[in-house]
Amino acid sequence: MAEEISFTGGSQNCCVCFIDIVDSTRITTIEITHPQKIKLYYSVFINTMAAIARDLDATVIKNTGDSLIYYFPKTADFSNESAFKSVFECGLTMISVNPIINAKLQKEEGLPNLSYRISADYGRVEVARSLTSTSEDLFGPTVNLCAKINSKSQPNGMVIGNNLYQVTKSKFDDDYLFNKIDEYSIGDSSDNQYSVYSIVSKDKNSNDNKLSKLYKNIL
Repeated sequence: MAEEISFTGGSQNCCVCFIDIVDSTRITTIEITHPQKIKLYYSVFINTMAAIARDLDATVIKNTGDSLIYYFPKTADFSNESAFKSVFECGLTMISVNPIINAKLQKEEGLPNLSYRISADYGRVEVARSLTSTSEDLFGPTVNLCAKINSKSQPNGMVIGNNLYQVTKSKFDDDYLFNKIDEYSIGDSSDNQYSVYSIVSKDKNSNDNKLSKLYKNIL
């Protein structure tokens, strides 16, 4: 019997990210009812986030309409600081573009505001390939944890897991502010608590300049 997926034998440590729309079920059930407008709502989100991810050297794995999973292959090289910085800059850019997306949705289509949460983590992943697709897929606890901690983020915010925090805190302490905000329980034991951290840039002027450029490019 043919297998649906085939593990390529690739197993590596890298950064995985997950971005998810907040309250999308309610919005697309109550606030937006026209099928074409629902399609537009999702397409603006997915296409914009995928473009930002790719611009910052990420590989988009898959989307489920209201979420996107992507990873950074270059972070397999632990010494590549610029690759790890791209993980943070990607998420913070996605946050910066939020008011631009909402202005575009309201101005052109009268659609409601869109909010989302971003999570990132670092660890071992198993690479697989589907028989029906040429794109890669990722499996393993790093992917699962990244998705689970996403709910710990504030809307239009970003969180990272403890593994990513531990490997980057000394490298980027001057650039970003990390704050432990919660823990995620792994299993039923109180001993298995996984720390979750919020991240923001310390350079507000850089964020403002980036935001103004994004306005010029998108609107």
